[in-house]
Parts: sequence; structure tokens; C-alpha cells
Amino acid sequence: MTQNPASTSMSVGATAWMATRLGAATEALEIRTIEVGPPAPNQVRVSVETFSLDFNDIDTIHGRYGLLKLEPPFVPGMVAAGVVDAAGSGAEALLGRRVIGVTVGVQGGYASCALLDAATVQTLPSWLSFVDATAMYFPYLLGWLALRERGRLRAGEVVLVHAAAGGVGSGVVQLAKAFGAVVIATAGSDEKVDFCRQLGADHVVNYRSGDFVGYVDDVTNGRGVDLAFDSVGGQVTTDTFRTMAFNGRHLVVGFAADITLEERPVSLQPSIYGNFDLVGICFAFVDDPRPTRSLGMNFLTCGDGLRIWGHIVQMTKDERIRPVVGREIEFDEVPSTLEAIERRETMGRTVVRAPKVPPRH
Repeated sequence: MTQNPASTSMSVGATAWMATRLGAATEALEIRTIEVGPPAPNQVRVSVETFSLDFNDIDTIHGRYGLLKLEPPFVPGMVAAGVVDAAGSGAEALLGRRVIGVTVGVQGGYASCALLDAATVQTLPSWLSFVDATAMYFPYLLGWLALRERGRLRAGEVVLVHAAAGGVGSGVVQLAKAFGAVVIATAGSDEKVDFCRQLGADHVVNYRSGDFVGYVDDVTNGRGVDLAFDSVGGQVTTDTFRTMAFNGRHLVVGFAADITLEERPVSLQPSIYGNFDLVGICFAFVDDPRPTRSLGMNFLTCGDGLRIWGHIVQMTKDERIRPVVGREIEFDEVPSTLEAIERRETMGRTVVRAPKVPPRH
């Protein structure tokens, strides 16, 4: 009788960065050996090749992310890529495949072995490296959801992209251009301004030395923008309200300025008098959307993910978009690099090469 792959799978040892306390990454993270159990139904376990560093990881390590309160000790890490070495029931078809996906419980990615939620997993063509796939996965899937599915972007429309030199923004600029939009980008240094131009942005403003609201008014001849991709929050959001065109869509994607703003109310008055839409964006994939729908939540399905990833991979192969690997670092550089990201010193996506898996017993 053929056994289920998960039924024969035991726990394995892994090297991981563990948050042993809450605080700055260089103080909170320590390298530990952990045990990673067998995958549950609709999960897979991967021998990790690469993982990404996310701003949400920083907030989680600090303990300031209200919707993801993890008590130490825990292993951070939302996205990992590698080869599937064990699969739970319902995910057997992924055994042995090169994949990338979201970690179970959105934690555990900073390790040589990790569990992934099969609903989020995408397979990688042979020509796409783990490093490039890791740089692409979150920026392009989130960017597609925001621009195409929620923003309903049309060719010829004007898109404002905040933090355009960052890991997500650099992908959004390219997607928007590939969709035929005119892109206005904001960035925080002259070096980043040049970087955004290289990505294809039509207009770029250094928000630290210039007024992006006035800049948008100038380059659009007072009309404003059709879409604003806002992953910053706070005062940037308030100022962006003044850049919106009639029937514009302000995409509320994140709160990099201060994650606690996610739990505070936003006044609807600007959108009422400005005749523009406030559009919420939540990136998640589920096997069945009905249970979460009863709680007032709407998420993409696994099938949606397969469809969108297929488009992204084809666009990459056709060289309409490209992965933006700002830094490719070794495992021991994770804490210091997280703090560099927090200081806004990086551009593009930061990808980490996982350590080798310890011998399995």
C-alpha cells in the first residue's frame, strides 16, 4: 500500500534566527537549532534555499504589529522558497517541487527548513532562480492584487507609487508600466530617484527635499492621479488625498510609517468631497473563501493565485518585468540588514541565502 508522504515524515532539525525577546533585530534575534514538525493537511515542508526580509517582520520582532502579536521565542519570516521534502494530505502533488510561498502562521521563514501554507504556494519554472523568485513573489502578487484586481487600472491612467525604490514599490512601478500607465514615483534620496527612473517611472520626486503634492499637481496639470499606491500611511496618506483625481482610487496597502496606524480610524470626509475611492488591500490566499467571508473578510483563492502567478511568470519571461534584488545576503547578516531596512537604507528586495540543513536522523 502507498503511504501518504506526510504520514512517513518526522520532525527535522533546522538552523533558525529566533526572536528571544521583543526589540531591535540586533538585540532580539539569536541563532538557534529548532525542530520543524511534519506538515499538517494542506501544508508542505521545504528545505529552504532563500527567504526575504519584510518590513512586517521588523514590526513583529519589535512587538508593535497589533494584528500579529507573537510572544517570544518565535522564528520570524513570512515568505520562503525551497524544495518540498514533505507534504500533508491535499498537497501531495507538490512533493519534490521547487516552490515559494507564505509560511504557516506567517512565521518560521528565517530558517533552513520551514512549513508553508499550500494555498499560497507557487511552483517555479526551471529557468527562474530561487533568489529571483523570492524577490518577485510578494511584490508582484501584491502589486497585481492592488493595481489590477482592486484598483482596476486601465492603460493611460496615471499612477502614484510611494516608496517606489523599496522592495514592493520597485515591482509596482514595473507592473504599472507594463499595464500601460503613466507612473509618478516618490523616493527618499537622489540615488533612489535615479533608481526609480531606471525602473521605468515617468516622473520621480524626492519627497525629503520636495513637495510631492505640488509635484503631482504640476506634472498632471492640476488633474491629479487615477491610482495612488500607498504603503506608507500617516501623513503621507493625508497628503495623498490632495493628489487624487475625480473618480480616483487611493489604494491603502500598508503602514510602513507606523504599523499602529492600521488600527486607528481614517476620516472618510476627504474621499466624500474629493469624489475618490478609498480601496483596502489585503494580500492573502485561502483554499475556501467562505469561512472568512462570514467574518466580513474577502480573500483571493488558491486558484486566483495560480492564475496571477502564471501571468507574472510569463511577463518575466517576456522581459516586461524583472525581479529587483537590491541585496543578496548571507544568513548571519540578517539582524544588521533588518535594521538597515528600517532606516530606509536599502533599495529593491533583500534576499537571504538559507544555511545548509543539519544532518537528519
